[in-house]
Amino acid sequence: MITDTDTHRATTEPVLRIDGLRKEFPGAVALDGVSCEIRREEVVGIVGPNGAGKSTLFNCIMGVHDPTDGQVHLNDEEITAEFTSRIVRSGVSRTFQLARVFPDLTVRENMVANQDHADEHILKTVVADAESTPRIDDLVELVGLWDLRDRKAGELSTGQKKLLTIAASLLQDPEIVLLDEPTAGVNPNLVDDIIETVVELNDNGATFCIIEHDMDVIQTLSDYIYVLNNGTNLVEGTPDVALEDPAVLEAYFGE
Repeated sequence: MITDTDTHRATTEPVLRIDGLRKEFPGAVALDGVSCEIRREEVVGIVGPNGAGKSTLFNCIMGVHDPTDGQVHLNDEEITAEFTSRIVRSGVSRTFQLARVFPDLTVRENMVANQDHADEHILKTVVADAESTPRIDDLVELVGLWDLRDRKAGELSTGQKKLLTIAASLLQDPEIVLLDEPTAGVNPNLVDDIIETVVELNDNGATFCIIEHDMDVIQTLSDYIYVLNNGTNLVEGTPDVALEDPAVLEAYFGE
C-alpha cells in the first residue's frame, strides 16, 4: 500500500466518509460535528474515553440512529439514515462488542445463515441444507476455525465467537468492515489470533474501521486513528503520534 509522505496515510481513495455528523438525544448531544474518512485498504482506529461517542458513530453509520445533522458517504453514494439492510447491501458490514451468533447452529451453519438470503426462507436454508460454499470454507479456515466448523457456536469461547463474526462479516465481500471492540473480553491467547486475522485480511485487501480500548491492539493494527472526546474530533494521525498528543493524554488521564 502506497502512503503519502506527509500524512503517512494510504493514497487510495476514501471508501467511507463522515462529514460533520451530529446526533442529539433528549437532554444530551452524543456527536457534535464528527468528521473522518477511511481509505481503501486502510485499518483506521476510532478511540476515545468512555462516552466519547464511538458506538454512537458506528450506529449512525449503520442506520441504527438517524443523525441530527451531517452526512455519511460510501464511495460516492450518500447512505445517511438509510435502512440498515440497504447499508449492508451497499457494502458496509459490522461486528459487535458482544459477538452475535446463533448458538444452536454450527460454525458452518452460522456462516450459511449470514449469507444474503433475499427471496429465501433463512431457517429452511440453514436447517435443510447447510451447504458450504468455497468462500465460506476459505473464510472459516482463514480465521482458524476449520477444525471447529461442525461445532455449535454456543460452545465456542468468546474469542472464537468473535473470529466467527469477523468471518461472517466478510461473506458479502464488503467495501468496509466496522469492528466494535474485537478483542474485548477475549482470552489473551486468542487476542493475537484476532490481530493476525485482521492483518492477513487487510493484506488481502480488506478495509477496516475499529473501535478498540486496548491501545496495544490499536497501535499494532491501525494505519491511522481518530481520537474522539465528548462527541467531537480531538486529534487524528498515526497511532505513535496521536496517542502521545498532550490533548489525548489530558482526555484519558487528566495529565
